[in-house]
Amino acid sequence: MSDRSILLATPYFPPSVGGVEQYVWHLARELRVRHGHRVVIATTATTGVPGSEPGRSEDGPGGATVYRLPAPLRLSRTPYGTGWRRMLRQIIDDEDVALVNGHAPVPFFADTAAHAAGTGTPFVLTYHTGRMRKGRLVPDLALAAYERTVLADTAHRAQEIICSSDYVAADLPSLFAGRTTTISPGVDLTTFTPSAVPAEPRILFAGSLEQVTSYKGLADLMRAVAGLRPSVPGVRLDVVGAGSAADGYRRLAGELGLADRVTFTGRLDGDRLAEAYRRARVLALPTSYDSFPSVLVEAMASGRPVVTTPVGGIPSLVRHEGNGLLVEPGDHEGLIAALRRVLTEDGLAERLGASGRRHTERELSWTRQADRTEEIFDRVLRRRRTRTVAVVAPYYPPKVGGVENYAARITRAVADDPALRAVVITTNTAGRRTRVTVDGGVPVVRLGTWARLSNTPMSPLWPLQLRRWMRRMRVDVVNAHAPVPGLGDVAVTLSGRRPAVLTYHAGSMRKGTSGAVDRVIDLYERHVLPRVFDRVETLVAVSPVSLAAGRAGAVQITPGVDIDRFTPGPVPPSGRPRTVVYVGRMDRTSAWKGVDVLLEAFARLDDDTELILVGGGDAVPDHLQRAARLAVEDRVTTAGELTGEALVDVLRQAAVVVLPSRTEAESFGMVLAEAMACGTPVVGSAVGGIPHVVRDEHDGVLVPPGDPDALAAACRRILTDGALADRLGTAGRRSAVERFAWPALTDQYLRLFKSLA
Repeated sequence: MSDRSILLATPYFPPSVGGVEQYVWHLARELRVRHGHRVVIATTATTGVPGSEPGRSEDGPGGATVYRLPAPLRLSRTPYGTGWRRMLRQIIDDEDVALVNGHAPVPFFADTAAHAAGTGTPFVLTYHTGRMRKGRLVPDLALAAYERTVLADTAHRAQEIICSSDYVAADLPSLFAGRTTTISPGVDLTTFTPSAVPAEPRILFAGSLEQVTSYKGLADLMRAVAGLRPSVPGVRLDVVGAGSAADGYRRLAGELGLADRVTFTGRLDGDRLAEAYRRARVLALPTSYDSFPSVLVEAMASGRPVVTTPVGGIPSLVRHEGNGLLVEPGDHEGLIAALRRVLTEDGLAERLGASGRRHTERELSWTRQADRTEEIFDRVLRRRRTRTVAVVAPYYPPKVGGVENYAARITRAVADDPALRAVVITTNTAGRRTRVTVDGGVPVVRLGTWARLSNTPMSPLWPLQLRRWMRRMRVDVVNAHAPVPGLGDVAVTLSGRRPAVLTYHAGSMRKGTSGAVDRVIDLYERHVLPRVFDRVETLVAVSPVSLAAGRAGAVQITPGVDIDRFTPGPVPPSGRPRTVVYVGRMDRTSAWKGVDVLLEAFARLDDDTELILVGGGDAVPDHLQRAARLAVEDRVTTAGELTGEALVDVLRQAAVVVLPSRTEAESFGMVLAEAMACGTPVVGSAVGGIPHVVRDEHDGVLVPPGDPDALAAACRRILTDGALADRLGTAGRRSAVERFAWPALTDQYLRLFKSLA
C-alpha cells in the first residue's frame, strides 16, 4: 500500500486547534513515519491565520503533503467553497491516491471527498461526534435534513465507517449501526507524561470557550468552585481555552467572588498544555454533551484524576471510582462533593490518576489507534469487506435467561473475530418504539413489541423492520434463535439470499397447563416449524431433545459456561450451610419448571435447611403462598433475578442446586452446568435435556420429574453425606471444564459463519 497515497480529507487541520485537527495530525504522522505510507492531507484554508493560506505545501507531519482549499464562506464554524469536488478529484489523480479517508461531522467537506472518490477509489468515513444539534429550531431542522440526505449518501458510499466512540455509532443508528468500527482518539504519551499529583488544590478546565460550547459546563464548574471555598480554602481554577464567551466567563468569575481564584490562560497546546495538566491536581469537565473529549484522555495520560459526567461516549472512557469520578450533569452538590474528595484525599487522587495513565498506555496510544486504522485501510484496499453476522433473538441481555446468554456469547465471539462483525436484532420488551444501543461495540437493535401472547412478543411491523435493518447493516449471515415463535421465524423467512443458521433451543413448547394454548403450539410445531427448518442452510440443536435434533443434517452445539468466572469457592460443599438453591423463571406460563414440586420436596427436609429461589416472574407470590401453606415460609427466601458476581456467589455458597423441571420443554438446564462449574452438587429431573448435562451419580443426581419424595431424598443424601457432596462437586467442575467451556463451542459457530459468508 505504501507505493500509493492515502488522502485524509478534513475540514480543519493545524494550526487550527481542536479534537478533529489533532486526530488527523497524529494519524497522518503515524501512517507516514511508522508505517511508511505516502500521506496527503486535504483541508480548508483559514483567512488571516498564518500557515493556513490556500495552496500546496510539504509541511505536514513527517513531511506529508498538505493541500489547503479556499473556503471563502463560513456559516458558524462550517467552511464552504465552490469547486471543491473538482479540486479533490485533481488531487486524487495527481497524487495517485489509493484510498480516501474523510473526516466529519462538519458538513460538506468529507461529503465532497466521497463524491470526488467516485466508484474507482475506496472511501472510508471517520465520524467524530454524534448528532450536531444546536438546540435552536431552524439550525436543527437544517442539520436533520443534512443527516437524512447528504450524510446518508456519504455513509452509503463508504466501504467502512470509523466512529470515535460507541456513543457516536449509536447516536446515528439509521446511518451507522452495524457498519462501524470504534477507534477513539489517542494521546501523545511522550508529551503528556505522568508526575506526582500536586498537593495544591488546583482544578483545571480545558476546552472551547465559544458560545456554542457552553454545554461543556464551565459556568457550572465556576459555581462549584465558589461552593468549595469554605471547605477547601486554597482552591483555584485554571481555565485553558479561548472563544467568544471568554469575557462572559470572566464577568461571572467576578460576580462569584472568584476574580483572584480563576486564571484564564487562553489557548494552549503542546508542551504548554502538558505543563498545565502537571500543575493541576484534577481536571474537571462537567459537560452535558460530548462524544469523546480529548482533554480527558490527555489528563489521564498525565496521571491526573478526572471529574466529569456520564454523557455521550464518556462512560466508555471513565469508570466511576476506577480512573475518575462521574457526576450527573447539573448536579451542583454532587460536583462539589466529587471535587472535594479528589482535592482533599491524597490516596484517592493518586489511585485515580495512576489508573488513568495505565488505561491510556494500554488502550489509547496513537500508535495503537493508527495501527487499528491502518488495518481497516488495508482491508478495504484488498477488497476484503468484513462480513456481518446478525444474531436475531427474541430476548437479549440485560434480560436474564438461557437463550439470552447463549445469543450474547455468540455475539461476543463474532465481535472479537477480526474477520467478522456482529449486530444483534431483538425485541424491546418495554414498548412499541424501536431502540438502538451499542453494547461493547456491538449495535443492538430492539424492535418495538406491540403485543404479547403468553411469553411471546409480537408486532405486525417486524417483517418490514427486519428487512430494512438487515439491508441497512449489510448483513451477510443470519443466526436466528428460537423456540419463541415470531422473530426468528420472520428473520429466516426474510433472509433471502443470505445464508441462515437457525439455533433451536427447546423440545416441544407445549405447557401441559392449557389445552387451547397447547393446541395452538402443536399446530405451529407440526405445520409451521418444519417449513422454517427447511429454509435454513444449517440447523443447530442445543441439546439432544431439541426439536431440531432429529432433523437430517442438524448439528449440536450445546450452551456453555464461563469457566473462568464460574469457579469453585473456598469452602467445599460439605462445609457449606444447608442451603438448597433454585435459579430460573417463575412465570405462571413456566409452571413446567416445577418450583411447586420443589416446595413440596423442601417441606420434607429438616428444619435447619434453607431454600433460596433466584429469579423473577408473576408466579413468585403463588410460590410464597404455597410455602406458607406448607408451613416453611420462614425458611424460603426469594432473591430476585441475579446476574454477574451475585449469581456466581449464590451458586458457590449453595449446598445443592436443584432444577425440578417436569416436561421436555427443559431442553438443557444451563444453571446446572454453571453450578457444576462452581463445584456445587446438582439435582435435576430426568427429563428433557437435563440427562445430557447431568450424568446420574457421576457428576450429579437425577430424579423422576414431578416426584417430591424422590427429590427430597436426593437432596437429603447430599446434605447429610459430606463425602458424596464433595465427590459430586469435584466431578461436576471437571465435567463443566471438559464438556461446556464456551470457547470451544463458539469456535464451531465462527467456523460455520465464515464458511457460509
